[in-house]
Amino acid sequence: MALSDLQVTPKHLFRITDAVIYTKTIHGNSIAFTDFGFANDGPAIVTFSGWNQDHRGWSNVTPYLMDTYRVISVCFRGHGPNRDPVGDFSFADHASDVLAVVDSLGVGQFVCLAASHGGWPALELAQAVGRQRCPAVIILDLVMTEASPQFLAGMKALQKPDTWQPTVRALFKSWNNGTASLNMREQMLINAGGFGYETWARAGRTIQEAYNKWGSPMKRMEALQDPPLIHHVYTQPPGSGDDYHKVHEQFRQKHPDWFSFDHATGGIHVPHIEQPEKVDRITRDVITRTLAQDVAD
Repeated sequence: MALSDLQVTPKHLFRITDAVIYTKTIHGNSIAFTDFGFANDGPAIVTFSGWNQDHRGWSNVTPYLMDTYRVISVCFRGHGPNRDPVGDFSFADHASDVLAVVDSLGVGQFVCLAASHGGWPALELAQAVGRQRCPAVIILDLVMTEASPQFLAGMKALQKPDTWQPTVRALFKSWNNGTASLNMREQMLINAGGFGYETWARAGRTIQEAYNKWGSPMKRMEALQDPPLIHHVYTQPPGSGDDYHKVHEQFRQKHPDWFSFDHATGGIHVPHIEQPEKVDRITRDVITRTLAQDVAD
């Protein structure tokens, strides 16, 4: 029986926000990570945070998953306890860091669970290891269409010393969307609020580069060789809800063998924080479908 099947409320769940953090030196950098449920069978779940979020971004959903799966959350460079300055790095670099950590832990097959722009390095890692080792990628609320001029302007504003702070405040307001969620308030104040100009500027540069290179996450997916099962969960569409749903439905009809999606009707940009129970159920369903596909193949 999964934890999500029990009659429990969030206050009864394990609190892992302040869990012990492990570090490894990877490619000359200190990489922080957490590792739960390592005695469980089946594919591990490797999480990818959005930029300016560390392992604590997964503290709401991990307690649901770790009774069944090994859950490994690897931080970006410079996002762990050691906040010494680091040089610029790409999403491909982060994927390489994550793979080195996963390999060092003796992990075989795994599924990627990525929040927002963590989807970019998750797709890089899936490409690097192939579908047999990474049979599925679950992405939570990444803008799947081409970036709007307003979005790109925001990414550029993050890169300027005199505009990064008001831009971050505007992002927080947008992400929060008036919610009363204590989980979201905690993540904004304690987690994302702990990063300064250098990290936010790097986020703006790297995210802008990803959209410039690929056009959109969907185009990046189409460039994958032998793509894994990719499942997108979105809450707040960038435009009309009907239009955004249509984009997803058309993409699913174009790639029925490997793309699927869910619309989590929440109020904020981060379903794994606002709706951990739903993300738990969706993740389990995707892994079940993945294992069934492996048997069929």
